[in-house]
Amino acid sequence: MKKQILFLPLLIFIFSCSGNKNDSVKKEDKEALSIEDMPDKDTAYDTIKTQNTEGHQKLINDLGVELQKAGFSFEMRKNQNRSFNNCEENRVKVIAGNGIREYFAKSHKPEKGTKDFYPDFVIRVYEFKSEADAERNFKELNTALYSRGRHCNGKAPEKLVINGREIYDLSTRAEMFRAYIEKYSKVIEDYH
Repeated sequence: MKKQILFLPLLIFIFSCSGNKNDSVKKEDKEALSIEDMPDKDTAYDTIKTQNTEGHQKLINDLGVELQKAGFSFEMRKNQNRSFNNCEENRVKVIAGNGIREYFAKSHKPEKGTKDFYPDFVIRVYEFKSEADAERNFKELNTALYSRGRHCNGKAPEKLVINGREIYDLSTRAEMFRAYIEKYSKVIEDYH
């Protein structure tokens, strides 16, 4: 009988604590937007201004050579408008300026274990006038990319890395090709 009396207050304490925890999670979920909610009438837009400077092609040229040795075609594409949603702050980060370049890599060999799935990915380069600008903008874009647990900018695998005055945005269309953007983002990050 005494044991039952001791367990009763313990059970009441456990249930009272767990109820408050769930309420706070539900409150946070309601405050943060989802990709379907963006943009809304209260969304703020921030422009991240890129700037092209001469002589910053060595890394991407060397990466192109490495990709071609690995059996990929590597070509420059016309860059498209790009933005990142930050669902937690209800902001859209719009990337603008003349310092944007876009490249497309596609393997000539099918993915291992398949006969008609050819890995491909896109590399976008955002160039800034200084390393400090690149670092500041990298933090803003990375925060937006991972806002709401990576569910605010779509489901496609994507990775941002920084090297000097440039931010590299690697993305692919399928989860099965994530290893390629992980591998080449590491190459970019470690390049000197």
